[in-house]
Amino acid sequence: MNNYSIKISILSTLFIVLILTGLQSMSLADEGKTIDDQTKEISYLLMCPVCQGQSVGESNSNLAHDMRDIVRKQLEQGKSKEEILAYFVNSYGESILASPPPKGINWLLWLLPGVGIITGGIIITLFLFKAQRDDKNEDSQEIKTQPKMDNEYLNRIEEELKDNDS
Repeated sequence: MNNYSIKISILSTLFIVLILTGLQSMSLADEGKTIDDQTKEISYLLMCPVCQGQSVGESNSNLAHDMRDIVRKQLEQGKSKEEILAYFVNSYGESILASPPPKGINWLLWLLPGVGIITGGIIITLFLFKAQRDDKNEDSQEIKTQPKMDNEYLNRIEEELKDNDS
């Protein structure tokens, strides 16, 4: 192995270790949360069925209060966040979720903003390169035509001076 491939393998090993350490710390962070924190987190992932545009965590309606109580009871029973969300999806349908799951036609909702940003960046970049190229072409045309005009002007001056001398 040459020196370059050794450096690459060391860097890739360090990168993998960092990723695994981050994933482990994220899982430990979930375990350290209190039931109140988990209840708040899950209630903000659910939309209130009776309130327009509010999550269960934001809403003051009786139904939202009851839904927060259900979340709390299920957490006390040891259910995971995914199990609780699945319970509400089974009861109310996928419209209960604050963000649509990335499946089916919902993939468009997740992908279109990124595609739009990338497409816009490409269009702007192409426009700027074309504008820069057009400016260079105009500058080069001016340089080519300007000496010809100067030569014609100088020739006319010389002819007039010769006419005046005679």
